[in-house]
Amino acid sequence: MSEPKPFGRTVLISFVLFFGLIIGVNSVFIYYALDSHPGIITENPYEKGLKFDETLNKAKNQPKIENSVNYENGVLAWILKNADGSPVDKANVTVKMLRPVEDGHDKVFTLEHVGNGRYEAKLDLQYKGSWQAQLKAKWNNKEFQTQQSLTIR
Repeated sequence: MSEPKPFGRTVLISFVLFFGLIIGVNSVFIYYALDSHPGIITENPYEKGLKFDETLNKAKNQPKIENSVNYENGVLAWILKNADGSPVDKANVTVKMLRPVEDGHDKVFTLEHVGNGRYEAKLDLQYKGSWQAQLKAKWNNKEFQTQQSLTIR
């Protein structure tokens, strides 16, 4: 009768290979996690969260403004009218153009009043495609904000 071979060595090798594979895969995941996007979407999120009710109240209490936006031949035109239909004139109007696809291409433009509540600016945007336009208008101690999605062709 022959003696059975000890399989302690096989178990040890299998054990080491199994955990070596786990450690190797986890090392790859850790490397790519540390080398990729940091995950920060906004600066100071806690402070912004604390001020969220204030932001909501500002939005609810802003003046009722009818607005329309048009983009043609590189010119952004935004028309602002009061609820009674009268134009919003002599306002300081800025628009921040955000590119949702990629960071680092956001630009702020000042729109000039051209009459009858119409504000225009020649946009110098580097890329075509989807943009988010955030408008801020200030006049007579009033402030109005809105945003609009635009496709630049």
